[in-house]
Amino acid sequence: MLALSLEAPFAVCRTFTAGWYRPSAIFLTPSAAYGLLLNLAGVETRLREADDGHPGTVPATLMRAGLPAVRLALGVPAAAEHPRVATLFQQLHNYPVGSSGNERAKTTFGNKYNITPVRRELLVDLRAVVVMDGNPDLEAAVRRGLSGQGDPDRYGLPFVGDNAFLPDRIDVLADTPPAFWFEALAADDAELRPRTARLTTWIDRADLSRTRSALYAPTEKSTPVVPAAAWTAITPP
Repeated sequence: MLALSLEAPFAVCRTFTAGWYRPSAIFLTPSAAYGLLLNLAGVETRLREADDGHPGTVPATLMRAGLPAVRLALGVPAAAEHPRVATLFQQLHNYPVGSSGNERAKTTFGNKYNITPVRRELLVDLRAVVVMDGNPDLEAAVRRGLSGQGDPDRYGLPFVGDNAFLPDRIDVLADTPPAFWFEALAADDAELRPRTARLTTWIDRADLSRTRSALYAPTEKSTPVVPAAAWTAITPP
């Protein structure tokens, strides 16, 4: 088992994406944590359109087959606050489809003449404990990556949900610290607990209907022992 402390001034965990509204989950999702761990381990997850095995029918970067399975537990350190969800408003400039807005084309002299306000949410002051278990090889690769002994030819930096949001610190912990662990809620739970949120456990870029998610809520009290309900099995198809 490997426990990590993650600190990031900004992060994002998209629950879905629309053209004008791009929300974020209220905490680090298991799918985002899994992607970060594979990044640290130097495991390539992307299957590009030019790669063998890509169907070519979807103009998107897909997930490679044969990715490692692991189980994860996520929590807010007992001494930290829950991250805040903030909102950025931006202007999206584009060329509209069809004849919409054509009357503005001449005044922009060939530039993009359709302007739409866009709302993007992000997490501020993310502090998280990430515990992984059940895959010693992946754990060893993450340790090597954090110690600077990863593949020297692999490019890029670890990021949290968006390649503009880099973590401040990722530290290996000697023991699992007290934390408010996000537990998966059972289907027969009578009522929602405080901070209940839907977190994604796997994202399928080719078929969003196959994206997996579950309702989670943090434990009422902090504990160094990871509850059984806080473990999420990541089993790539």
